[in-house]
Amino acid sequence: MLQFKIRNLLFLLPAFLLFSCEDVVDLPVDAKAELVVFSNFSDQNGLEVYVYKSKSILSIEPTEYIKDAVVKVFKSDELLEVLTIVLPSDPEKNPPYYRTSHLVPEFDMEYTIEVNVEGYETISAKNSIPTPVELESVTFDPRVSAGIDEEVNVDFDVSVSLKDPANIENFYHLKFYQELTPFTVSPMGDTTFGIPYLAFPTEMSEVNENDPPVKYERDQSYLIKDVQFDGQYITLAFTGAYSFDPSKTLGRFKIELRTVSKAYYLYHDSLNRQNQNGDQFGNGVVVFNNIDNGLGNFSGFTSKVNFFKLTD
Repeated sequence: MLQFKIRNLLFLLPAFLLFSCEDVVDLPVDAKAELVVFSNFSDQNGLEVYVYKSKSILSIEPTEYIKDAVVKVFKSDELLEVLTIVLPSDPEKNPPYYRTSHLVPEFDMEYTIEVNVEGYETISAKNSIPTPVELESVTFDPRVSAGIDEEVNVDFDVSVSLKDPANIENFYHLKFYQELTPFTVSPMGDTTFGIPYLAFPTEMSEVNENDPPVKYERDQSYLIKDVQFDGQYITLAFTGAYSFDPSKTLGRFKIELRTVSKAYYLYHDSLNRQNQNGDQFGNGVVVFNNIDNGLGNFSGFTSKVNFFKLTD
């Protein structure tokens, strides 16, 4: 399994993208650009793959996304599909990527992607989606209060319980979101609603510090592995907070449990440790990589979600 040092990371895609996100890899000054391939894929969406070139940490040029790659997906040695490029209308917010037309990945099935770009060696990676683990029970207790300048603050307690499958190495990613919809009111009293989006909590902390989750500072979520509770029924409790201004309406609060592959866990755990390092040059932090002849991450997860209303 290959690993590589990343000197700096920039996050380009919006936080509300649930099933695909990617991290731009920066390399040391004068380092040759390498191809980066990124795909966190699930059983609830088509396979999406980002392909771009790494760049120097001193570069002010935009990330160069590859638009003429040939991206294939295989099951064992069987070619399932050649992915089609998607060119979003706003490439600064949503860069181009490659997507399957009909294939939706299944769990417990190993997939291989193969990426060919002229002038580079063939890039490949393998991974699968683990069998999903259900949330056995979830509680959500919000407390709403008005803040300064009419800002509304929400404090909440949340706990989740799950039954970990025995004798299997399991990994999870527990995420929290609040649905928000911006709106404006015209002088005539007409209300116009914008595009809903998902916001992360501004604060999250674990109630019992002896529990095993690792806080993922990037989005106030938690990475979990079952080393300390293999095969057990476990309840994890948290407290959190977020705020919003009156120009937004509240939707549902979303609690998502992702059952993730080991490659997913190792990659995001290493990003988390790099962010906590506090040094933009990433001294001593090795970011996990499972891409052959390139950089990046190809890893699967499955998702189970609970929704809660803030008020009845």
